[in-house]
Amino acid sequence: MNNNLDIIKDYIDRHADNPPENLTLESELNEIGIDSMAILELIFELEDKYGIRLPEDIPTPETVGQLLELIEQYKPAAVNE
Repeated sequence: MNNNLDIIKDYIDRHADNPPENLTLESELNEIGIDSMAILELIFELEDKYGIRLPEDIPTPETVGQLLELIEQYKPAAVNE
């Protein structure tokens, strides 16, 4: 999961106006400058990295931890090892 957190940190550093110095699992995406469109872009980036597609009807993640849980849930088992 640390690799995914690094991807999220990198994305936030590139796209947020004022990225936080300390990103935690409890960090709320909207409070760190990631709006709904940016969340979609980040999800697309993670989907491309892992060759996965998340269902369209998933709830929108509100925190970094929720986003990581979604990716871990749908990432192929071979990538999780």
